[in-house]
Amino acid sequence: MVARSIKGAPNNPDFLNNYGTLLRDIGNLDAAAEAFRKAIAERPDHLGARDNLGSIQRQLGQFDASEETFRKTISLHPFHMRARIGLAETLQEAGQLDAAIDVFSEALSIRPKDADLLYGLGVCLMEKGQIAKALARFRAALSVQPTLAKAWLMLSRVKQQENADAELAAMQALHQRSGADSVERMQLSFGLGKAHDDLKIYDKAFDFFTEGNALHRKRVNYDKARTRADFEAMKAAFDTEFFTEHKPSAVRDETPIFIVGMPRSGTTLVEQIIASHPEVRGAGELSILKMAVGGNFPLDMKGGFPAGVAHMPDRAFADAGKDYLEMLHALYPDSKHVTDKMPGNFMLIGFLHMMLPNARIIHCARDGVATCLSIFKTHFRGDSHAYSYDLGELADFHNHYTDIMAHWRKVLPGVIHEVRYEDFVADQEAQTRALISYLGLPWNNACLNFHETDRPVRTASAAQVRQPMYKGSIDLWKRYGDRLQPLIDRLT
Repeated sequence: MVARSIKGAPNNPDFLNNYGTLLRDIGNLDAAAEAFRKAIAERPDHLGARDNLGSIQRQLGQFDASEETFRKTISLHPFHMRARIGLAETLQEAGQLDAAIDVFSEALSIRPKDADLLYGLGVCLMEKGQIAKALARFRAALSVQPTLAKAWLMLSRVKQQENADAELAAMQALHQRSGADSVERMQLSFGLGKAHDDLKIYDKAFDFFTEGNALHRKRVNYDKARTRADFEAMKAAFDTEFFTEHKPSAVRDETPIFIVGMPRSGTTLVEQIIASHPEVRGAGELSILKMAVGGNFPLDMKGGFPAGVAHMPDRAFADAGKDYLEMLHALYPDSKHVTDKMPGNFMLIGFLHMMLPNARIIHCARDGVATCLSIFKTHFRGDSHAYSYDLGELADFHNHYTDIMAHWRKVLPGVIHEVRYEDFVADQEAQTRALISYLGLPWNNACLNFHETDRPVRTASAAQVRQPMYKGSIDLWKRYGDRLQPLIDRLT
């Protein structure tokens, strides 16, 4: 319908904006950005198209372009708060938390009772480690808009629920009033699950987590058969014969430190420890490895992706490695070492080794049941973990992950440094020293006091890594008893 409207009126900015939204929703981000640009060209003050373009540019990792788009919108319409929020979120994702906080604070000076601005500032403060201030902002947002479910969710994340207080009662009442299939009910379910987990009411907590996950699962498109095929294809492409016939690139840069593993397996903890070292910059979850691979090994290459790597010249891996480093050094020009903590990069270890053979690769592992439960208890941003909202699909994905990591250890012996969460908790100093030694860095005591390190943390572990290591976390999953038996039975 929208496409037909475009053909009938190709220069109509409203139709172009709607068409861009449609393209965005089906995942065609580059084409969506072009549609938004055309809408703006036709009507420079089209706020919807400007907001959409800035957001798309952020999704594509084009942070400078996104910042420019939002700043231009603000210059045209200083009281358009959506653009100020968009600018702050772009700065946030680019790791410029102080600048994002400044943007939110300036916006609040104009509109001090804006619940969305208070919420956004709270998230920034949480990621910066200022938990008490974040808590105050979430409460301020809720005092303005008591039905703001996302603020209740974040409040529950940073608050330790110690008793059945008035805030818990208010969240429960709002949950009961929310629409059965609404986003708000889903967010409140995750928040109530966390609160009841704090209170050690595990059956009730599990019920809330189950509801929240089921509601989110309805909103994501996940093909488990395709996932299985992707794992098998990657193993087949990078088999023992491949590494016998192909040699890694001559790119010797040692700047990047890759941290991979399942979410909630200790990747954020390990990055926080490493980033506490004065010679390391903690960059968080970067998307540039996937961009470098995709730019040099397109989906339509001869033989398809990833099977076509067998037909590609070895220089393609060198080119991809150089592209990655160019993007990394542009983001962090003065850093000796930079961590790239995108957990799902475990799928790309074959590419990674061929592109950057001197880069350190750290694999974080944790007990499978504990990992899966922790994932199930987490409401992730976006849809990047679409497998995680059904216990059966989650178990299957974890099995695929376990299998491909065994494959990488077989075909690339000695390339990956293994870190087990349980070992770190049992002997923090010995494990930390071994990790820093593997990285070839001089010892620094700051790595033991990782919770004191002031750096942005944008994952679900933002609050946890501000605390000393907690030994009691190892067997928490056992408190959920028989509720986890279907998961346990399915894990290999």
